Amino acid sequence: MAPECHALLKSVCALKGVTVSEYVYTLVKDRFKELCYSDNQVQQILLNGTYPVGSKAYVLQEQIRNEQRLDDNPHSSP
Repeated sequence: MAPECHALLKSVCALKGVTVSEYVYTLVKDRFKELCYSDNQVQQILLNGTYPVGSKAYVLQEQIRNEQRLDDNPHSSP
């Protein structure tokens, strides 16, 4: 990253009260979650993995599986 961009990033993070690490982690996490929904290959990697119960990967995996179940079996109103 160019020095002036790094300085700007640090200033913005300071203004927002987060560290650069926290900011970058949030960006990466959000982009990864988007990819899990929009890119079938990424989604398959996540769904085929084994993760510790309660971990962030496990929670995302279960969320996607539950949404797929709802899409496959929509509830009809009586």
